[in-house]
Amino acid sequence: MVYSVSSNFIGNALPSAPDGKINTNPTWRRDKNTNLVMTLNHEQKINDHLKAFLNAGHFKQDWYYYVGFSKTLLNEAGDFSATSDNYSLLEKRDYAQIGLKGDFKTGDLKHEWVAAVDRMWHYYGGPDYTTETGWTGNIYHPNTGSFAPPTFAQVDAYYGTHARISGWSVMDSITTGNEKLNILVGLNGKSIAKDSYKKDGSHKAKSGDYYDVSPSFGINYTFDPRVAVYANHTEEFVEGGMVPTGKGYANQGTTLDPYKTKQNEIGVKFKTGDFFHKISYFDIKQANAVDVYKGGLKYKLADGERRHKGFEYTATGTLAEKWNLIGGFMHLNAKQKTTSAATNGKRPNGVPEWSANLGVEYKASDDFSVLMRGNYVGSSYVRDEKYSVPSYFTLDAGVNYKTSLNSTPVTLRAMCYNVTNKKYWAPSGNTLHSGGPRTFMLSAEFDI
Repeated sequence: MVYSVSSNFIGNALPSAPDGKINTNPTWRRDKNTNLVMTLNHEQKINDHLKAFLNAGHFKQDWYYYVGFSKTLLNEAGDFSATSDNYSLLEKRDYAQIGLKGDFKTGDLKHEWVAAVDRMWHYYGGPDYTTETGWTGNIYHPNTGSFAPPTFAQVDAYYGTHARISGWSVMDSITTGNEKLNILVGLNGKSIAKDSYKKDGSHKAKSGDYYDVSPSFGINYTFDPRVAVYANHTEEFVEGGMVPTGKGYANQGTTLDPYKTKQNEIGVKFKTGDFFHKISYFDIKQANAVDVYKGGLKYKLADGERRHKGFEYTATGTLAEKWNLIGGFMHLNAKQKTTSAATNGKRPNGVPEWSANLGVEYKASDDFSVLMRGNYVGSSYVRDEKYSVPSYFTLDAGVNYKTSLNSTPVTLRAMCYNVTNKKYWAPSGNTLHSGGPRTFMLSAEFDI
């Protein structure tokens, strides 16, 4: 279940998380959708030092029936108000990329280069947004069918925005003869053009034209097979994110303006015994999106910049014969730089300062293994550091078994997520997701 936190929330603390099995949605809450994904990848050898490649893809999602139920927490007792939403959604992406890649030498240096051009056609949109209010409930009590169904009619979606994203890129990876030093340099350009259209398909307005050139470079030096250091800088110009549906935003289904992300990272990779370690420090700058309330409605809008700085440690290796370990932790110092005093200098909503995971695998044989994994997410905030969301720890367990069926190799997997049935809030911005209850999953993978 998903709940927004009201701007007029009454209380000094959030209510305790409910049992993830409690369903507060009404019986008429529905969404139906179809998804189609197709990809094509081809590489053609021209000679020993030159290849051509083609990458293409098609993605389409159609939420052709959607009657939502957006819930807003009102107080510490867990009472909520609710709004029914009618917002079907259409989205389609078509992508094509062609390029060349090869290698050559200049003296003692080996070059591996790539040059490519690409194009994506992105169409998306929904109908006029329709809501009805007047429902109330409590997060600790499942729906008993008392919510009357909404009176609005289903409205079909249409492609209201067309975006065309064109790009080019060149990259060269340079390695010394002794393979101790590797230098990566790259450059990419991208243009984004957006138009809006009416429901009858006629052109409405030019939404914007954007163009940017972004560099990337990195360096990696290997002292010996056990120790290496690296540093890199990357920039990327990307289409603005789509405002999510089903979370009560009045501008859901639209996209924000394009923006550039910048990331710097330095780190060291080393081996001790049978363990591989990686320690890194990173600094990321990207556009910031905040919740803004206008006329009693909630909007997702871009405002200023968000900066994430932190360090991460990961380790993988063998504890003993048949015992493997993988784990790590991350510390994240995130701040907003905005035009509003309510958000400027504050931590982004729903972003924890600490997170960690640790997994242990017992491999009884090549065909059978058992896994136990712990996941920790530290405390965070909603409503711009006004309310704290408690940290939580969940435990997962599972088994893998390899066998064959009529000579076809099969991998059987069984997993149990949240073994202890922990109750917790998982925040995302100013919304709270009630943590999933104990969940079992069975799967089979056939190697045909």
